[in-house]
Amino acid sequence: MNNIWKLLLVVIVVIFLVMVLASSNGYYEYELNKQSNLTEEAIKQFEQDIKDGKEIDVEDYLVKENKDYSNSFSKTGIKISNKISDIFKKTFKFMFDALGGFLDE
Repeated sequence: MNNIWKLLLVVIVVIFLVMVLASSNGYYEYELNKQSNLTEEAIKQFEQDIKDGKEIDVEDYLVKENKDYSNSFSKTGIKISNKISDIFKKTFKFMFDALGGFLDE
């Protein structure tokens, strides 16, 4: 019975770490930003602006698509991850406060 609890704790910690890493690394945002390319219309407008001697700003020609890939599973996973994170923070704060109390005595 004790081994089941240890295994369950390890699985929960691994899931937590995977979710935190995926969330904090901004993988999906990076992929979306990488896809911001000049479209044919933007290229034509860019070339026309150069011919007309207008001031050029790259931001005027980039197409930005912000798609939300989250779903109920990922939202639930993030909520669980945040709860586990809060529990870990409280546990470590309690442990270090107790340890600090022993060292102060």
